[in-house]
Amino acid sequence: MIKQKVFICILLSILLMQSACSHSSDPFDTSSSRITSDASLGGDISSDNHSFFSVDDIKNAEIIEENEHYKVVKLNFLFYYNIFDENHRIVKSGGPLSRQPHILMVSDHLVRFTLQAGTGIGTQWGYYYDTKMDMLSSIFQYIFDQCNGKVAYGGVNKVIVRDIFDETKYFLEITSFKEPFSNVVEPITNVEFTDSGASVKVSYLTGVNYQEISESFDLN
Repeated sequence: MIKQKVFICILLSILLMQSACSHSSDPFDTSSSRITSDASLGGDISSDNHSFFSVDDIKNAEIIEENEHYKVVKLNFLFYYNIFDENHRIVKSGGPLSRQPHILMVSDHLVRFTLQAGTGIGTQWGYYYDTKMDMLSSIFQYIFDQCNGKVAYGGVNKVIVRDIFDETKYFLEITSFKEPFSNVVEPITNVEFTDSGASVKVSYLTGVNYQEISESFDLN
């Protein structure tokens, strides 16, 4: 009977030690805020209802990119990121992500975040953060270009140009083109602002030979 009790005590001790070791291998400091993944978000992300975490709490992570307004780290082939305001407070965090997010400063105060979920422009989505206005945009699909506070992004066989943060200030859908699209999933190959933002040049595939042509549209 005594031997059985001793055996049970030893077994319980081993189980407790294994449990402690498994918790110590957690890459996150459990005292930090809850992690929120961008993959679970949709619609307007400008609300303040999300909890954020600091990538500095991820142990042994490799710094992939670091800037005054963002930081991307990698651990075990997964990516995590923070976006910061003018006072270096976290306004957005994301991860774990299986693909590396692309974050860049498109001006001295405008941050652009994009993530490619698969192959082709149709699997790309992203948003903007203005550090001066402390404002996050809505999520956009197929972001092509931005200029003077406007963004050009894609839809199903169309291009949308609008104000980044307020579509009531400017909104235009381009749906009519001179030539018919080729029968492909993503006929629009590129959109770029021209003439200092006064127009956009849309490139697309047309015909059975998939010829790429460009067409300009006035935004005024």
